[in-house]
Amino acid sequence: MTGGLLAIFAHPDDETFGVGGTMAHYAARGVPVTMVSATRGEVGEIAPGTEATPETLGAFREQELRDAMAILGVRDVRFLGYRDSGMHGTAENGNPLSYINADRDEAVSSIVRIIRERRPDVIVTWDASGGYGHPDHIAVHEHATAAFHAAADPSQFAADGEPWRTPLLYYNAIPVGLFLELLAEMNEGQEPSFSEDERLNALPRVVPNCVIDINAHFEEKERALMMHRTQISDIEPFMKLPEPTRRRFFGREFFYRAHPPLADGATIDDLFA
Repeated sequence: MTGGLLAIFAHPDDETFGVGGTMAHYAARGVPVTMVSATRGEVGEIAPGTEATPETLGAFREQELRDAMAILGVRDVRFLGYRDSGMHGTAENGNPLSYINADRDEAVSSIVRIIRERRPDVIVTWDASGGYGHPDHIAVHEHATAAFHAAADPSQFAADGEPWRTPLLYYNAIPVGLFLELLAEMNEGQEPSFSEDERLNALPRVVPNCVIDINAHFEEKERALMMHRTQISDIEPFMKLPEPTRRRFFGREFFYRAHPPLADGATIDDLFA
């Protein structure tokens, strides 16, 4: 079945944090959902108590993503096959196989092929900030946006299938103020450091104009998050917050409609509107 929602992110677990509830929301309504991850998150953290090693982490995280998507009702999971580039300024940035070092046309082409095959109604990816500035998040934003436009153009990537013009493009747009409030809650009410506040605010941001209430799928989202076992040290601080706090922050998911743009000040509550 073609159509539906195509989500394109950089690493396993990016999607569940930002749009997991939205994927469950639409999957439960019979909308086809495809999840594409550019990498397998090979250089992420390895939580104590898991059997993953630096050599096997990518395989573990691939299975974790598949397990999380099964909970959310997403059956079509794909990987572009690039290597995790690591955080900005780390040695992994220089690995020639890392996603940020991919040939741009090749990377865009790999997404164009999926768009033309799946013929989605909606594409969702990171905004230009990458949420918190991860180089792979920014790269997948750039490649997915370019592929959105190129897939509709018969003069581009002719070998990658029949052109398809996806009607709607959205960016996952985490409100930085809300995120900083969450960090303060996690640190027992202490305000985030000025440097963290300054760094996050310095990234390019869009203001969300589509908000999806995912409270009906809140438990599924949390169970899906817990499937990312090797990354649990990143997830546990959120899960230790009281449920009302978790619902306040994670009971909604935020998007910016990039194409076609909404009128200034307009807001919607449905990606397919």
